[in-house]
This record gives sequence, C-alpha cells and structure tokens, in this order.
Amino acid sequence: MGKKVENIGNTYTSDKNQQKKKQQMRRRVVRKRITLFGGILLAIILILVVMLVTQTKSNEEASIERQDKQERYQKQQDEELALKEELNNLNDKSYIEKVARDDYYLSNDGEVIFKLPGDKSKQEDKASKQDK
Repeated sequence: MGKKVENIGNTYTSDKNQQKKKQQMRRRVVRKRITLFGGILLAIILILVVMLVTQTKSNEEASIERQDKQERYQKQQDEELALKEELNNLNDKSYIEKVARDDYYLSNDGEVIFKLPGDKSKQEDKASKQDK
C-alpha cells in the first residue's frame, strides 16, 4: 500500500524545494567549517600539550643541572677557603717551623731529635693522608 508522492509543478513547491536544498547546502558548509575549525583547534591543543610536556622535562633537567652546579660551586668555595687558610698558615713563621720539625725532623742549633717507635705509625698516617 505504498503511496507515491508526486511533486506538483507549481512555484510554491519548487521554491520550497530550492529552500530545502539551500538549507542542506548551508548545513553541509557549516559542518565542513566546524570540522575544519575543530581539527585546527585540536591540532593547536595537541601542539600546546607537546610543548608543555617538553618544557616540563627541560625544566626538570635544568633544575638537576643547576643543583649539580651549585654543589660543585660550594665544593670549590670550600676548597678555596681551605687553600686561603693554608696560604695564611704558610706565611706564618711559627707554622712553618712546626711543619719542618714534625714532618722533616729539622731542628734548631743545639737540639737533638729522638725518633720513637710510636712515631712511625703517626708518620705513616700523615703520608697516607697526604696521598689522598
């Protein structure tokens, strides 16, 4: 019992058919535009997410590198202080005399230096510390 619908060839139905076709074309154009702009927006979002991830990773690496450099700088500062202290000690005549007596067994005129058996272990300890 299918009914067959036929178009009447008047101007009203032809105008309505043209309006429907125009609306369908507009909808297609609008869908294409939405798809295009949605794709562009999605691509921009993906690019921003990738940039965010790489920037975060780069910041973490820079932070680790900065900490390493700060530690090395602190060690160098400590070493510089130790070297300045040693330099000040080397300019002190009493310190030089003490080092000469302890390490090299030098003496003043009329002094006699006796080397005791217990002194050998102390000498070896000093030598091992200087080697490090």
